[in-house]
Amino acid sequence: MTDAPENWLLTHRLRDLATRLDTAGDDAERERLWQEADRLLQEVDAEEDADLALPIWERELAGLRARLEAWDTGRAPLPEWDKAVLRRAFKAYKKRLKLMRLDDESTAGVNPLSAGRESSILGIRPPEQYPPEIWAVLVAQGKLRDAGDGLLELATT
Repeated sequence: MTDAPENWLLTHRLRDLATRLDTAGDDAERERLWQEADRLLQEVDAEEDADLALPIWERELAGLRARLEAWDTGRAPLPEWDKAVLRRAFKAYKKRLKLMRLDDESTAGVNPLSAGRESSILGIRPPEQYPPEIWAVLVAQGKLRDAGDGLLELATT
């Protein structure tokens, strides 16, 4: 039995750590938070990314914040971990949307002699196995569009 894929974003966790580092009370707490950042790097095999790893290894909060800002503005590509999570989430969304449309178009309860009908479903609630911040990133990237009331729709429709 294999473990389920992790459904969290490295950028989100590092942003949270940077915020907690700002408010850390003492050196021991700051060091514990930096060690947590080290573990995150190891967990996602990001030690090879010098632009990300160096600020963490050197315990340089300004460098970490600069990297977070570069991701937010699109000046730097997202880490491979986050790209993989976003790809899986987008694929899960499209699969669920397809299934909902197929269910809507099914001929159950429709005259079997007719050609059926086209689905009117444009948006759905995103799969719950992914947290809201993942869907927010996909909306920000322009792959999905917020249709209101918790519904998302493909941006290309």
